[in-house]
Amino acid sequence: MTLFAGQQLMRPAAPPVFPPVLVGVDIVDADRLARAAGRGGAVFTEHLTTPAERELGAEEVAFSVKESFIKAVGGRPPGFTWHDFEARAGRPAAWARRLLDEAAAELTASTGLALTGGSSYAVRGASEQAALVRLAPRRSRVAGAARWGMGAGLLVSLAIVYADGFGDGDGDMYGDGFGRREGDPGCPR
Repeated sequence: MTLFAGQQLMRPAAPPVFPPVLVGVDIVDADRLARAAGRGGAVFTEHLTTPAERELGAEEVAFSVKESFIKAVGGRPPGFTWHDFEARAGRPAAWARRLLDEAAAELTASTGLALTGGSSYAVRGASEQAALVRLAPRRSRVAGAARWGMGAGLLVSLAIVYADGFGDGDGDMYGDGFGRREGDPGCPR
C-alpha cells in the first residue's frame, strides 16, 4: 500500500465491547398459568412476587419472567427463592436495553408475538451467586432486564442477566443509574 502526502492510514473501528450476558427464554400456555394462579390465589402470588412487584402490577407475568431468569442463571441453585428476582421501576443501562431490544425482536420474529412489556430486575440471593459464577464480572453485583408479550394463548418472556456497572461506552459507568449501592460513586443515599 502506498500513502501519498497528506493521506493517513485509516484503521477499522473496533467493534463494541459488551460484558458477558446470560439469556433465558420461557414460553408458557397462558390458560395453564391462569388456572395455577386461580388455584393458588393470594398464597401463589405472595410466594412468587414481592410486595414491591405487586405494587408495580407485575403478578400476571411473574412466573414466566422468573422462569426465563432461572434459565439464564443456569437453574434453581441451592437456596433459591422466587424473590431472588424482583421487578424494579428503573431502567437498565442503555447498552443492556439495546441488547434486550435486539433479542426481543428476534424472538418476536420467531414466535409472531410482540414483546411489548418490560422491566428492570434486581438479581440477588442464590441466583445472584449462580450468575456471578457464570459471568465472572469484576464488579460483585449483577442485574437483569426482561421483556414479555402475550397472545395466541401464550405468554413469552425473555430475560438477560449481566454484570451491573459495566460502562455504556459514553463515559457513564452506570448507564441510567440502575443498581447502584450506597457507597458507589454518585449513588443517592
